[in-house]
Amino acid sequence: MKKILTHPLFTGSFIMVFGSNAVNFLNYLYHLVMGQMLGPVFYGELVALISLIGLFSIIPVSLTLVIVKYVSAAKNERENAGLVQWFKSQGFKISFIMFIFILIISPAIANFLHIEKIIYIIIIAVSFLLSIQVVINRAILQGLLKFKETVLSIFAEVGFKFIISLILIFLGFRVGGAMMALVVSVFVGWYMTSLYIRDKLKVVSDYTPAVKKMLIFSFPVLVQSFAITSLYTSDIILVKHFFSSFDTGIYASLSTLGKIIFFGTSPIASVMFPLVSQKQSKGEGYRKIFIYSLLATSILAFIALVIYWLVPELAIRLLYGSAYLEATNLLVWFGIFMTLFTLSSLVINYNLSLGKMKIVIFPLVAAILQIILIWFYHYSLFEVILISIGVSALLLTALLIYSIYSKNGHKVNFNHSTGV
Repeated sequence: MKKILTHPLFTGSFIMVFGSNAVNFLNYLYHLVMGQMLGPVFYGELVALISLIGLFSIIPVSLTLVIVKYVSAAKNERENAGLVQWFKSQGFKISFIMFIFILIISPAIANFLHIEKIIYIIIIAVSFLLSIQVVINRAILQGLLKFKETVLSIFAEVGFKFIISLILIFLGFRVGGAMMALVVSVFVGWYMTSLYIRDKLKVVSDYTPAVKKMLIFSFPVLVQSFAITSLYTSDIILVKHFFSSFDTGIYASLSTLGKIIFFGTSPIASVMFPLVSQKQSKGEGYRKIFIYSLLATSILAFIALVIYWLVPELAIRLLYGSAYLEATNLLVWFGIFMTLFTLSSLVINYNLSLGKMKIVIFPLVAAILQIILIWFYHYSLFEVILISIGVSALLLTALLIYSIYSKNGHKVNFNHSTGV
């Protein structure tokens, strides 16, 4: 029992599960308070901007798994420090490129989303000067098994975003205040994570990784990250483009409440991934872990769906207020969409843990299909949700069939020791 409780897999999983749920709770509290303080019109604009940040973050966030794998697989201190320094230097370059890119296309973005104040997009560009470096720093911390430091930095960043947003919105800055709070909180995250890895930056090392091999591994991870993120963000951006600001606010409240299902159960997939990978590497049975994970996720999602079906008005009134009651009849439908999406995400993670990288094709096709269908069919918010339900149902069906009948798929060797 002592060995189990002190094993890095157990302690790391406990810290990440507990920490991620604490951060998720704080994030939801942030959204609920913002929704009540800003009202449907301004809240819809804020959520559209946050979704835009999510799409822009796909590339750097998709690299986190690569960084974690390489840093954790380092053979010695010199190689470890060299990897950290190399990833840090690349992070500075990517940050500056993203900053310039967003500045250039900011007029087009503001026009597409019907946002009058282009300064909001410029603030997003400024935030990327540090946010990408924060993402890379946290991936390095995970690779170094510093889970406590990772969680603390995330919690501090989200906490500062919440508190400063409250102050600035109370002073009358509305969406602009929330966006400025984002920049300040990103700085806090950058400062804390930089402190946690500063010892690695002091070590003299000329080690550099095998970039070609890294890129080959990174591509399917990037595709998967793009597809998954797109499936739960593109709909909000398209709603902001095609519908009124008030309707966007109503849809944003549905999205936030619906995502409780996804983010509330995501720690199950986070724990399942290393367990399945470990069992497979040892030649032990791993299917029961997947079945239990699927069952646990389904039960939790079903409980949320029952609440959304039986007392949708109560859920919306308690969390968002009476201004969002138009979302009442749509809540259970959005919950169905997020349940199907959550189960799909779990199946994808299961296959990735086995090294079956071809699985990323399915969510990519689904993400593209969702965008195309919403672009041409958006008569009402209900129609948008039905499209997402249909696409997610097809995705889950295809993933389950693939998982059952695919014996090996396209497995990738995860032993990426570099410098060979």
